[in-house]
Amino acid sequence: MQLFKMTLALSVLALIGCASNQQAMDRSFAQAEGAKTMATEANLDSATTAKATAYLDSAKSYKENGAEEEAIDAADLSALEYRAAVAKAERDALKKDDARIEGELRSDVERKILYQSILDQETKGAK
Repeated sequence: MQLFKMTLALSVLALIGCASNQQAMDRSFAQAEGAKTMATEANLDSATTAKATAYLDSAKSYKENGAEEEAIDAADLSALEYRAAVAKAERDALKKDDARIEGELRSDVERKILYQSILDQETKGAK
């Protein structure tokens, strides 16, 4: 009877462990797929997201082969790579905007100096 109880307890623990691994794997895959969707919506080209896509493909392969820990790790890496690609694209877009705005501000300052110079000349000519 004691052996039966121990075997039953070990079986229950194994099932709980499998369930928690399954939940972790599901969470990792959901995050990776969500990050992939963000990258797609940001219109990132495939060269930018190639590493993330390769990690996600590896994760799917690991999952099919029953290597849960490796699948979780690869899915997490995929999500990180997708997020990094999106962040880099956003950074690059902000840099372009900053350069454009800086150019506009410079031209505004130059226009102000030009207008001030014209005003000064007209003021001196009126005296």
